[in-house]
Amino acid sequence: MKKIHRYLLKEFLVQFIFCTVGFLVIYIGELIFELNNFLVGRRVPLSVVMLLIYYRIPYLLMDIIPAAVLFGIFFGMGRLSKDRELDVMRTCGISFPRLVSPILIFTLLLSTGVFFFNDRVVPAANHRYHQEMRRLSLQEIAPQVEENVYFKGPDDRYFYVRRINGLEKRLEGVMIYEATTTAEFPRLITARYGWIDQTSWQLKEGVIHELDDRGFVKVEAGFAEMNVNVGEDLSAYLGDTRSTEEMTRAELKKHMELFGQSGFDVSVFRVDYHLKLAVPYASLVLAILGLPFSCLMPRSGRVLGMGISLAFIFTYYFSQVIFRTFGVNSIIDPFWAAWIPNLIYLTLGVVLLNRVIR
Repeated sequence: MKKIHRYLLKEFLVQFIFCTVGFLVIYIGELIFELNNFLVGRRVPLSVVMLLIYYRIPYLLMDIIPAAVLFGIFFGMGRLSKDRELDVMRTCGISFPRLVSPILIFTLLLSTGVFFFNDRVVPAANHRYHQEMRRLSLQEIAPQVEENVYFKGPDDRYFYVRRINGLEKRLEGVMIYEATTTAEFPRLITARYGWIDQTSWQLKEGVIHELDDRGFVKVEAGFAEMNVNVGEDLSAYLGDTRSTEEMTRAELKKHMELFGQSGFDVSVFRVDYHLKLAVPYASLVLAILGLPFSCLMPRSGRVLGMGISLAFIFTYYFSQVIFRTFGVNSIIDPFWAAWIPNLIYLTLGVVLLNRVIR
């Protein structure tokens, strides 16, 4: 039995590794194509280009690994099914779940490893990548638009800006969290929009919240215009800006609690917080779906297997984008927005697995 398990696992791993390397080469080529005009226009040295690719590889792997798992199963198990080797093994009295258990165990361990990789390595690599891109952008007169910007300023102040237009120097959706040594709770300043004026921000249509020792609002005052000294030029902080893809789950949770106190909508934090767990386990879900399906599909070789794999991957990522949008816009609960694509495919996989077993 061990020889059969090793044989099946080897068949899958060869295809999985081949697909991972192949997809990575394609994704890197696409990344270079996307950055071509940006990098050539700034005459970026080759060493910087290679560094950007290096920082981006962990993020690319998060999309590649689930696809490689599914393709590996369709190519490996599909070949065994086509040559009727699986039929011979099952005729010997080996149940299908027992037969494919090594692949399921491997994908479970892989998904768990990917979760820690996604929570520790990917955010740090994304941050370094975006830091370098921001540095290159700030070399030009018209920097790019930033959304959902968070950073720590001087004097224990935390800043959140929903949108920064560097060209117009316009801020939208501003929140400033001011920690003080004399009060247990911070002072919160919110503003609908504002303008950047070198070392200060001109905030418009805002509200100041001051809390008492029990956390209740003791002062709530609106203002039409307010000048806030941020200490230095905004560009100095952008190097420490972190979007949700640059934060770990613990950092995301901290930001959810931090900005939730001000009444800000933290749906985008909550959805991405749950996605950081749901996305790594997509590999296991797709394996549970792919294993029985690869045995049920017609014995028509790799072309059909590739087409079906592409269809599954496309619909999975498309549904993930759709449900994330629903969650961010509070149409459905953020938890379900992150997990519904996995649950749909898991349910379909269990149904097909029962059919194969019977």
